Amino acid sequence: MQYEIYLDVFFLVNFSMDYLILLAVKRALKCTATHGYVLLGAFAGAFSVSVLMCIPMYPAVKILIMHLLVNSCMLIVSLRPACVSEFIREWILLYIVSFLMGGIMTWIRPYMGEFFREGVLCFSITVCSYYLLCRVMDFLEMMWKFQESRCKVTLYFRERVCTFRAVIDSGNSLCDTLSCKPVHIIDKKAMKELTEQEKIQYIRYIPYCTIQENESVLPVFTIDKMCIHGKREKIIEYPLFGISAQERFNDGNYDVILHPEDC
Repeated sequence: MQYEIYLDVFFLVNFSMDYLILLAVKRALKCTATHGYVLLGAFAGAFSVSVLMCIPMYPAVKILIMHLLVNSCMLIVSLRPACVSEFIREWILLYIVSFLMGGIMTWIRPYMGEFFREGVLCFSITVCSYYLLCRVMDFLEMMWKFQESRCKVTLYFRERVCTFRAVIDSGNSLCDTLSCKPVHIIDKKAMKELTEQEKIQYIRYIPYCTIQENESVLPVFTIDKMCIHGKREKIIEYPLFGISAQERFNDGNYDVILHPEDC
């Protein structure tokens, strides 16, 4: 069986795919490479593959050269890895991104029928696949950061010792105006469990501002001790806690919002 290949179309398709894949790798690893280098790397990869298509040799040898030599040169030219370990991460992620984008294209193809063969439409679907992949990567990164920021805390208040689920909130910049100590937040349900609804003395109020820019005051009190159970345990003596008006945080997924300064 013989196939007829238009070399210019073959080059443009490979160039556009290589460029989008390299952009996705750059985005995922937060590389400092410029778009000019990414374009140069995509051009080098597409040009090398096009030249290989014109050279008669065993298909297995061509595949070996493409995967080991062409892809490696493409990464070095575009993303400019600083060390071997960084190059290996980029090389592995290159194949993961290629696999995911290929999967998206395969998923879309049956719905497009014969229109998939049209060059403009095919390129448009490739671009859409790239943006869809980027959205998925952003979501996974957000979920990963959320999981990394979760931990457990043990609070000591008088004779009570309670362990709660907590999240380290990098956006929590609330501090006591008098002592300048960071203020952590506890929801109402956890507060009742910690104090057994016992009346707390020495509660005072500090001003705060919500995301909606609504100014209010927050009741704050001091507990005896807090132990943060993270990668290593950290004990805070006499931390400040603000009592939230919410009964539960995020449908009960966590009970305490920690200030990053104490973590």
